[in-house]
Amino acid sequence: MIQIGALRVSFERREIWRNGLSVRIGARAFDVLEALYRAHGTLVSKDAIMDAVWPNTVVEENSLQVHIAALRKLLGADRDLIKTVPGRGYVLVGAGTENSGAAGGSAVAREGASAPRAAHPIGRENEIALILAQLEVAPVTTVVGAGGIGKTCLARYIASEMQSRFGRAVCLVELGNASSSETVLATVAGALGQHAGPGETCEDVISRAVEASNCLLVLDNAEHVIDVVASLADTLVSRNHAARLLVTSREPLHIRGESVLRLEPLAVPASGLPTEAILGHSAVALFLCRARALAPDCARDESSIELVAEICRRLEGLPLAIELAAARVATLGVEGVASRLDDRLNLLTGGLRSTLPRHQTLRATFEWSYTLLDAASRTLFRRVGCFAGTFTFEAVCAVAAEPGMSIAVIVSSLSELAAKSMLNVEFHGAIALYRLTESTRAYALEKLRDEGESQVIGARHVRYMRERIEESGSFVAQPENGQDASARLSLDDARNAYDWAFSADGDPALGVALAGALVGTLLGASHVRECCERARRALAVLDSLPAGSVDAVCEMKLCAAYASTLMHAGDNVGTALSLWERVQRLARETGDAEFASDALWGLWNTTLATGDIHTSLRYATRFQQAATASDSPWRQWLAEQMIAISLHCFGEHDQARERLERTVNAISGLGSRNPARGWLSVCPLIYACGTLARIALLQCDPARAMQLLERTLELIRGDMLEPSLCHVLAVAAVPIALDCGEHQAAANYLALLRSQAASHRLEIWLDYAECLTAKVDMMAGRGEAALERLEPALRRLAARGFRRVVTPFVVLHAQALAGAGRLDEGRVLLDETIVSARANGERFFEPELLRSRGWLELQRAKLPGASAKEAAQREAEGQRLLGAAMEQANADGAPLWEMRAALDLAVHLIETGNVTRAAALVDGMTARVDLASKSPDVLRLVKLAQMLDEAGAWPAKPAPQPAIASSATT
Repeated sequence: MIQIGALRVSFERREIWRNGLSVRIGARAFDVLEALYRAHGTLVSKDAIMDAVWPNTVVEENSLQVHIAALRKLLGADRDLIKTVPGRGYVLVGAGTENSGAAGGSAVAREGASAPRAAHPIGRENEIALILAQLEVAPVTTVVGAGGIGKTCLARYIASEMQSRFGRAVCLVELGNASSSETVLATVAGALGQHAGPGETCEDVISRAVEASNCLLVLDNAEHVIDVVASLADTLVSRNHAARLLVTSREPLHIRGESVLRLEPLAVPASGLPTEAILGHSAVALFLCRARALAPDCARDESSIELVAEICRRLEGLPLAIELAAARVATLGVEGVASRLDDRLNLLTGGLRSTLPRHQTLRATFEWSYTLLDAASRTLFRRVGCFAGTFTFEAVCAVAAEPGMSIAVIVSSLSELAAKSMLNVEFHGAIALYRLTESTRAYALEKLRDEGESQVIGARHVRYMRERIEESGSFVAQPENGQDASARLSLDDARNAYDWAFSADGDPALGVALAGALVGTLLGASHVRECCERARRALAVLDSLPAGSVDAVCEMKLCAAYASTLMHAGDNVGTALSLWERVQRLARETGDAEFASDALWGLWNTTLATGDIHTSLRYATRFQQAATASDSPWRQWLAEQMIAISLHCFGEHDQARERLERTVNAISGLGSRNPARGWLSVCPLIYACGTLARIALLQCDPARAMQLLERTLELIRGDMLEPSLCHVLAVAAVPIALDCGEHQAAANYLALLRSQAASHRLEIWLDYAECLTAKVDMMAGRGEAALERLEPALRRLAARGFRRVVTPFVVLHAQALAGAGRLDEGRVLLDETIVSARANGERFFEPELLRSRGWLELQRAKLPGASAKEAAQREAEGQRLLGAAMEQANADGAPLWEMRAALDLAVHLIETGNVTRAAALVDGMTARVDLASKSPDVLRLVKLAQMLDEAGAWPAKPAPQPAIASSATT
């Protein structure tokens, strides 16, 4: 039987008596009373009471307040025995026991006593096991971590476990309100139920109480009084070797016998994981647990779970931030929370009222740590907020430190920031790199703005990033073995500097200068779309600045980068011509021979893309003249390749093949000496091999074409994927594989093209992929589906001025139109394309255009409404065009085009009864191709030959003559 004021209570029988009479009370109120009593005079938070009384149930705080009021009414004159600690919880004081009637009780939870169990911290199983093991051997265990990492929650659970599982007494002391040595010692002594008498020190009293009770002393939130706590812990351990202390702090105590556990963030899922794998991460589990406590039906579908994963990634597994974000789901929904994380310091508020004030908002958590820093460390902390990724000591000195600040002060400040868990330190071998979490950085930038330092530090950061890019020339995601990690640059850091420079508070001239250094790196990292957008913005700003604001080299870099990326991601490819002409003019004015050469290459490449082959050949010739005058073998061979590719587009396939074969061998032999610049867009060797593969196909050597195609793809390394990969897949791999009958390979290549073009936002290659998919549809007999894809995709390509290897899709479009009964539209389309191709020198596809036009004319001859004369004229015109296609293809050295025209003509001849001539055409082609090929054209040829053979239509061949015996035989 327990005495509480005038009440006698039996918790076992759940009965209360007053003045000998039984008193009735609600079951929940009785549970609240038991939870308070079991704490033995220590503070019980509102959350702890609600978890004990209403487990696994969401209740409003006013429910607890109602039961507290009922208990106070029951106590009557003793109502003050239940003390309210504002914003934190309740304490039951003056409760006696059967074995002791001492007033005031003890804050020490006795051995065997049953205290309310603390909630199990999600995702901390390993840490719990480790701390419990450390407490057995180490006198002091300090749980260290950033604000909001979950130190207090973990410590309270450990205390609960020590009491319930091991029967050890526990004294939990919250030091948040202690601010001096005296208040710390008084708080600890008071929690132990002790007071220093005359001639006694608090240390003596505390030491005696800890030894007598053999309790686990838990000192929570010690960072702001770290020196006092360290001294007290050292004293207790030195006097009592059996003493056990568990301390939570944002930095270690640095005393003998201390075992430090640095608490890390919760596990967050990587992007792209399936839903089941996402749910297995502790950060997601915590978010969903807290969110569903307030909104039970939230985040039940896959897309919402993916958003939760993204939120947890951006909050970097920080439990407090995750809990605060989860609490907002009931109001904003998961999508609303995810979209507002850029303003996280204002979003992540509204923590539980029972928690400490600094745990009720994310800003308050950082503010608590910030106020503990000295002046130099505060300055350094807010200034390193400009770094978005990892940064080096050199970067800190260049950007964050004042010119007169000594190295010793910088080292000391960085050490303090790291010790107080406000700065992460990563080691790569012997190199230390620093990083702020995204949330910490948001707070640092807020303080930077508050101090009015944003512009000064932002400008320093932009200058520093430009210098480093120009020195190193590249960004590295992770340092390779043997690589100097101190030379690493963060691409996010450069982006951040760029964005600031072009913001309302930034410096646009500095931004343009940085962009000039950055664009080459973006191209090298395959960020084609981003390079295009950043170069375009920088050029627009540059054109608004006074003359001379930026040097000519920077301007040429921006123009070159923008022009080359327009070929893949831009809206108007023709704009690239004026940009390259601008580079050419600036190069002449400054005498920059290298950029003058680059401009000629860019003009050549752009005119190829726009289908102006005549002009491309002139630029290739001018490039060759410039290369001949230089001492660069690489540029000389590049010139040879440029001429060869223009000749190929002009229809001179044999000459192009010979030149390209020499070029490939020569460029391959140059090895690492190839000075390929980023704006060459597609690596020249890849360009050459892909063109050779296309020529091999045209010359009816599909096996060789596939071999060359595989070699081309092997040349594309993982560090240079785009735009080379999309270019090769679109203009070579997919169409060649389809025309070689390698349908599975073509499907794989097409899927990869779609994926790459979509992920890199390369709209031109997305449209090209649509056209290739239409070709697959046509080959499968799905003409209507093909037409639906082709028409809008071709319109978009035409609007962008892009014509590189687009003519085959025009042929496909005409055939699809014919299949839909729109023959006249197809005829007009082909006639216009033939005129344009001849005017621009794009003779590569002229045999195909003529073939398609002839086939279309034969279809028009069959139209029911045509008169006999019209039909005869159309038939004659169709045969003439097919004959012209065969003649042109033969002259160009493109037997594939010749075979297609011959087969179309043979089919028509068979239909009109001229089987003998048809057989002669087919027989002539069978002798020139590999009949074992899976190519659709060869399969069609074989099928037609078999049909003619079965009909006995082959022309008679002269009988073989007997061999004349040689004189030796005679």
